[in-house]
Amino acid sequence: FHHLPHIIEITNDNIKYVIAHADYPGSEYLFGKEIAESELLWPVDRVQKSLNGELQQINGADYFIFGHMMFDNIQTFANQIYIDTGSPKSGRLSFYKIR
Repeated sequence: FHHLPHIIEITNDNIKYVIAHADYPGSEYLFGKEIAESELLWPVDRVQKSLNGELQQINGADYFIFGHMMFDNIQTFANQIYIDTGSPKSGRLSFYKIR
């Protein structure tokens, strides 16, 4: 686990996706930026603000795909897509197709 990348960047058809466990800190993505593991694995502040109507765009990529925060269905806030539908609890595993 500690040797796997905590951030994955994929560009497909000129659309840049960034994938991380829970969040990407700040409002600007920069490839290769040194980031503490805890800032990628645990934060829920951004998604909680989004649930209260305070959307926060992250610049530097078209879409960010996160898990960690469980929802009944895939949720999108600004340019963040949350795909954790709680498979251990719900039995449902969700996927997001990058085209």
